[in-house]
Amino acid sequence: MVVEFRKGDAGRPVGHALVYFDGKNGEVWATYVVIMPINVDVSKYVPPFLMNQLGEIGPQDLSAFAFPPAPEQIGDLEVLDRMASSRDDDILYAGTYDGTEVTEAMNRISDVVEQYAQSYVEITGGGIHADSPSDYGQPEEQSESLVVSDVLYDFMSDDEKLGQLTKLVGQLRFAVDGADSALLSETESEIVLLARHLPDAHEIPKLVDTLKSNATNAPSLAESYLQRSYHLVREDYSKLAEIEKRIKTLELEN
Repeated sequence: MVVEFRKGDAGRPVGHALVYFDGKNGEVWATYVVIMPINVDVSKYVPPFLMNQLGEIGPQDLSAFAFPPAPEQIGDLEVLDRMASSRDDDILYAGTYDGTEVTEAMNRISDVVEQYAQSYVEITGGGIHADSPSDYGQPEEQSESLVVSDVLYDFMSDDEKLGQLTKLVGQLRFAVDGADSALLSETESEIVLLARHLPDAHEIPKLVDTLKSNATNAPSLAESYLQRSYHLVREDYSKLAEIEKRIKTLELEN
């Protein structure tokens, strides 16, 4: 089958896409395709006693994949469009699916992944787009661990992202207090990466700058930024209004 782009440019795939099927009753079934910018040698991460069960897995085997491997029902095309727009995903059409021919659907998804990956490699050489817009503090090159984190953040819920952010904030505080420049740089890069998966309203750059500052009210201001993120995700607008007032007061004192 030929990959059909419903959203995006076939001449410039972005490397991540929603693949969907039309259901027989108007529903939409979909999966998500990711093209890894770095080939993964699975043998480095799998204990030796498991390798015999996994068979021969080479570096290419996890360079492109779809998850879930079979399509899941997600609603209608409007839902699909919203999901793709919020993440700047390509949208690929894979035909029709009645919800029962799972093996056939998986084979078609495999074909789509192969073609999409091939197009991506031909256009980009397998790397990250050199002329992609740069986000706040985005590093020019990502370590392998950051690439893996980037993929994982795609699959996290907003609550899970905030849990990870809270953990990283504590880690950054520890690095600042201990003047550990290596840990500070590593943690800041991880937070910057996570920030790309949260709306701009969370103002993560301000949170990072506050954590690194020497201002006397820095701990209180950083905590307020973090609280605001939780109120935003949970749509608790009464508490959000209160914390916004507190943030403005602390920012004026800063």
